[in-house]
Amino acid sequence: MASKTSSVDQVLEALGGRGRYQLFQYFVCMFASFSASFQLFNIVFVGRHVTHTCKQPANISDIYQVIDNELFQANNSKIYFEKCNIRVEANISGGISTSDLPCIYGYEYVEGKDASLMSDMDIVCDRAHLRGFAQTLLIIGQGIGAFTLPVFSDRYGRRPVHLLSHLCFLGLGLGVAFAPTYTVFLVLRVFLGFVQQGIVLTKTTIGIEVFPSRHRKLSGLLNALLWTVATTVIALIAYLMQTYSWRSTQLAYCSVSLYVFVQFFLLDESLSWLITNNKTKQVTKNLKKAARMSGKDYHTVLNVYKSIQKQQESEKSLTESLLGSKDQGVNGKTTTVKEKDKTKPSFLDLMKRKRLAANVFVLWFTWITDSLTVFGLYMTAHSLAGSPHLNFVLYGLLEAPSVLVFFFMVDRYGRKKTSMTLHGIAGTALLAATVCKSVGKGISWSPIAVTAFSCLGMFGASGAWGTSFFFTPEMFPTNLRNFGLGTSSACSRLGGMLAPFSSLLAEYVEWAPGTIFGVCCLLVTVLVNILPETMGRELPQTVDDVEAWHKKTDDKTAKNMGILPP
Repeated sequence: MASKTSSVDQVLEALGGRGRYQLFQYFVCMFASFSASFQLFNIVFVGRHVTHTCKQPANISDIYQVIDNELFQANNSKIYFEKCNIRVEANISGGISTSDLPCIYGYEYVEGKDASLMSDMDIVCDRAHLRGFAQTLLIIGQGIGAFTLPVFSDRYGRRPVHLLSHLCFLGLGLGVAFAPTYTVFLVLRVFLGFVQQGIVLTKTTIGIEVFPSRHRKLSGLLNALLWTVATTVIALIAYLMQTYSWRSTQLAYCSVSLYVFVQFFLLDESLSWLITNNKTKQVTKNLKKAARMSGKDYHTVLNVYKSIQKQQESEKSLTESLLGSKDQGVNGKTTTVKEKDKTKPSFLDLMKRKRLAANVFVLWFTWITDSLTVFGLYMTAHSLAGSPHLNFVLYGLLEAPSVLVFFFMVDRYGRKKTSMTLHGIAGTALLAATVCKSVGKGISWSPIAVTAFSCLGMFGASGAWGTSFFFTPEMFPTNLRNFGLGTSSACSRLGGMLAPFSSLLAEYVEWAPGTIFGVCCLLVTVLVNILPETMGRELPQTVDDVEAWHKKTDDKTAKNMGILPP
């Protein structure tokens, strides 16, 4: 029986598989990676720490009036303007007495008050703990967006959700640049995280759906490479803008979102979504444009679509005729059986089936682990020597070789083996780094070994997360695909919110963060075995299609074990 999924693949193959139209649509959508990544990581530079001391008053003698102690006088005292306090030392009767005052006159910043968000709004000293909220609230917004927006994407299409999210992203980015207070800044960051997920999830889904199954790994490769380039450019922009105010730097970062106006004219709706949801008029219009761009005969492509459409309508009519007829029950009562619309499954349909529910929970735990590990390693990047701009670039570039490994493995050895290999590398390397750090204190080779194993861990973790982005959409039927990717991404926000605490935990239990990261990665290596292999399989249309993968795998396993006859 022909399925709508197979019709999509056949139509995409008729357009050339990875023809000019498909590549064009892919890049039109994927260049939004720059917008999404800039606002996610720019806080590292926009909100960077600026060296500061307490500000001196216009009249130094005012300090003695504040102390209000006649023993402290200008002729017997020295005043030190330190990082978070004003220290006054008085030589009284041959002894030194000290009086400490807070920075009651404000702060003096080495690079200027407007160099950073944190200096501009005095998020230092007793308010320094508020700095972490800037990223935490954005991640919370991402979690809310990941749970909410995919429902609209699956119902109304990828394109409208993507464009509206990107437009809002531009507006919110501009709002952040002109935020008058830190509270306003934090509120805007929540909404920024919310719509950022509308960009990331829809572009990932469109990237998967624009190519037929045999070319889907190309989407994963190009997506990861573009993300790597985007994160690297973040540091470059920060380096070039380091003499400007943080507001100017923020404007530079959000200006890339002006690209949404280009997308409005160039980005088409996903053919997979249009065909699945029977948008025949729009399908034929897009196919005409696609055939022209790809140098294919429009009527040939259209005939492929129409022939399969007719077959589907014939099969649907026959099925409805059979299932819609009255059936005489054994108790003599007449019942009418109505066919459920399998093209519009609900999330409960997955949860009601044990094997499919297990898939979902494994994917959720995998995403939590990947996010926790990658962001946790970014949070400890300051432990590397050298320029913070260079360190950021180094961690970003570590994703490139893992992408190449992913590209060569994913269609040769399968999604499961690729995921298991990269998670295994990450887990083993991070545990090795932890051991070296614990047993090699004071030994010259220890810092080198820790750095080397940590870099290897980042290589494995970033590649594993890229594999999860690629693997996850293939595990869900079309009308739950964006929702499945969205809930998985939402779960990863839990890891992102826990990651900043890794540095704090390390101050008390040095070996704990690396151990947690490593053990979780190794646990994922084992749990991925539960999932079915999707390599070479067309994207599933219904929940039954996904469950059929398990049945086929179970039958094959049973036959190999001699349980079933050959």
